[in-house]
This record gives sequence, structure tokens and C-alpha cells, in this order.
Amino acid sequence: MQTLLLGEEEIEQLLSMDEVTKAVESAFREKGLGNVQMPAKLYLFYTKYNGDLRAMPSYLEASDVSAVKVVNVHPDNRVKYNLPSVMATIILIDPKNGAPLAPRSPI
Repeated sequence: MQTLLLGEEEIEQLLSMDEVTKAVESAFREKGLGNVQMPAKLYLFYTKYNGDLRAMPSYLEASDVSAVKVVNVHPDNRVKYNLPSVMATIILIDPKNGAPLAPRSPI
């Protein structure tokens, strides 16, 4: 099994903004038709670090594609660690077997 790792530059070369817009519109249409599983965000709070982690799973049945986006929000990162305050990883998952197809990090 091979997993494809893509950075922001690779994704920008693979997709045009028009393609992204069409995909987002299609996903919203499918959600409106009841063909998407997308539960509420799950939060973990790191109070002592002034941060949190959010997990956002989804499954688009018509496209037979699943993904989970994991986002952290740590407002003090820029000053304390020279890191972005918000970082995310999106993992595309094969719903047939649960294998990760293309994690993407960071955003």
C-alpha cells in the first residue's frame, strides 16, 4: 500500500480554483440531498496550552470518498514557537478498506 503525501504547492498545480469551486458546490448539493455523512466537529481542549484540536470526518456517498480534517488552534504559537496559530491535516480515506489515500499537511 502506498500513501500519497501532498503539500500546498502540489495541490495548487493539480487543481484549478474553478475545479475546487465545482467540487465544493457538488459536495454541498449532495449534503442537501442527504447523501453525505458529516457529524459535528469533535473538540479536545488543551487548556493549559491555550489550544484545541478539532476532528471533522465526512463521507460523500455518491463520490464514494471519505476524509477527516484535523485542525489545531493555538493562538500563542506565533510568539512562543514561531509556528502558525492554526494548522490542519486532511486525510483522504478509502471507504472500502479504511486505507489512507492522501494525507495533506499543513494548511
